[in-house]
Amino acid sequence: MASSRPGLLVAMEALRHRDYRRFAASLLLTSVAVQLLQTAIFWQVFVLTGSALQLGLTGVARAVPHIVLSMAGGVAADRFNRVRLIQAGQAGNALLVAALAYLTFTGQAEVWHLFLITFLNSAFTAVTQPARTALIPAVIPVGNLVNAIALNATIGQTAQIAGPALAGVAIAQVDLGPVYVANAGCYLWAMAVIAGVRVPLPSREEIEGPWRSFLDGLAFVATRRVILSLLLLDMGATVLGSYRALLPVFAEALGVGATGFGLLSAAPGVGALLGATFILSLGDMRYKGLYTVFGVLAYCLALIALALSPWFWLALVASALLGTTNSVQMIPRNSVILTISPDAMRGRVEAFRSMLAGGGPPLGYFLSGALAASLGPATALVAGAVACIALVGVVGAVHGELREPALGSTPAEG
Repeated sequence: MASSRPGLLVAMEALRHRDYRRFAASLLLTSVAVQLLQTAIFWQVFVLTGSALQLGLTGVARAVPHIVLSMAGGVAADRFNRVRLIQAGQAGNALLVAALAYLTFTGQAEVWHLFLITFLNSAFTAVTQPARTALIPAVIPVGNLVNAIALNATIGQTAQIAGPALAGVAIAQVDLGPVYVANAGCYLWAMAVIAGVRVPLPSREEIEGPWRSFLDGLAFVATRRVILSLLLLDMGATVLGSYRALLPVFAEALGVGATGFGLLSAAPGVGALLGATFILSLGDMRYKGLYTVFGVLAYCLALIALALSPWFWLALVASALLGTTNSVQMIPRNSVILTISPDAMRGRVEAFRSMLAGGGPPLGYFLSGALAASLGPATALVAGAVACIALVGVVGAVHGELREPALGSTPAEG
């Protein structure tokens, strides 16, 4: 019991720092906005088409910008003011969602509008996400990175609980238009909150040409095999183990409608909050690589449980376990990547991670949607889980550095 207190106290200590408080509040509002938008668009596409394949295609619209633009965002994050870059993305997303609210209120919204808004929203996110993550070490005391990332994950998962649940209830009670209005308001509020965060700017002598900066980032990632191994494990879960695009289908099959869909979407956030709390209690743990390996394996087992659940309450439990296991593997993984990356390179390294992490889930939406259309939703999830387990087994066996006890404990230099 005593061992849990230091980690939790260190994590809460971060909130005493002014810049981190602003960063955390902006992160919470942005995360709520993301969850509101994704949940509402999934439901609106399902209402308009009733198609699992169309739900999956929203993933393609979200994946392409992440794959194409994330590295450009990483170069920008290492060259410009990271706070201003984040604010520009928040303003752009607020305008997009306001336009979608207008189309929905006036009854003009069509499926292609939803795909376009999803594409542009993902483009803004892809360009600004590297700056957001690279900013973390600048607003938190040195030595508390694992706890800071766990607290950030807790904030994100709190939004994942509140966002989908609020969206589901709001859609059922007041329809989609007001949900989009609230979404735009969250983006604008987040933009205002982060305005006062102070960050160091790179000197003109440190700024390379964009192309050289891009190539240096790729070269750095290529020489750190452990980063590639960790990202491959995450890709296995997000692409092969994707399930979110099928939640409307499971909600309909279980007879729980929009409210049940919102709860199923929120349950992973509840589980992830528990998982993040567990990681917080460990402090700067050893064997971060093994936490990632076994966390992904446990995620696959929870995915199978969701696929085979005959009752709504069991599906909720399985969905919560998906969130718990994802936190257990994600927090140590991201702390390792940030720790072994120098500050001047973090934007580009995070861009590479964001390209895969942002592009992977939407591609997973498409894959799961396509498989569900031909094989059925339950079979699609089980097949993806089995393929992911096989991938984890290969990566865990081949990359021995993942088993090192001190992995991610020594900060990068220079």
